[in-house]
Amino acid sequence: MTKPDFLSRATGYPYAAPAHDYLFRAGRAEPLDPGHDLDALIAVLAIGSNRAPEQLARKFGEGPEMAIPVTWGRLDGFDVVYSAHMAGYGSIPATVHASPGTSVSVAVTWLTEKQLVRMHETEAVGTNYDYGRISSEAVRLSDGRTFSGAGCYIGRRGALALDGEPVALAEIAADGRTFTAEPQLQMLDRVHSAHGTGEAFEPWLAGHVESPDRRKVLTDRLALTAEPFDHPAFAFDR
Repeated sequence: MTKPDFLSRATGYPYAAPAHDYLFRAGRAEPLDPGHDLDALIAVLAIGSNRAPEQLARKFGEGPEMAIPVTWGRLDGFDVVYSAHMAGYGSIPATVHASPGTSVSVAVTWLTEKQLVRMHETEAVGTNYDYGRISSEAVRLSDGRTFSGAGCYIGRRGALALDGEPVALAEIAADGRTFTAEPQLQMLDRVHSAHGTGEAFEPWLAGHVESPDRRKVLTDRLALTAEPFDHPAFAFDR
């Protein structure tokens, strides 16, 4: 991976996403028919990059048979914050954390059983994330659809807290936000400043992408001051 590609992927998280409901199909975002049948599909919150066609294409490919409906909603009483680990491609990814009075924008991916298995693989369930379900009371779908709840990936180590509290992703819109919000590049720079090894930023980040061992060492350090997640609206599949 060339440096420009490497940097754009690492710092571009959580990537651009349509502002409207859409159907991810054959690698593209198409308008979602309001009458599209979602009843047989599994609702899974997409709080970070999973809401973006670019990331769905990486995870599921661009074959003509691939179709994933993506709808928008709000998650009440929570915010989307940085997780206390580094992804394999160099980003500090997202998790959710309780934030009374906050309502944050989230997407919902509607998956088949087979797609959910693949999503678990890409989320490193059991290593970086735990999977569970959130009750429907906390989620409001933009189309007014009622549903029984949604799956969600929660960072195993909790929320990144370099200065004692979680930091929200500035790229994710929220009302009533109380946490400080920072963009991905700024957060990476802060992690580099706090846990760097004397290297300049680019080689430091490249080294962590290339070395799972270095990522693990960094993640273990980030976990030392992480804010753990605990909320009665969630039930984990552990």
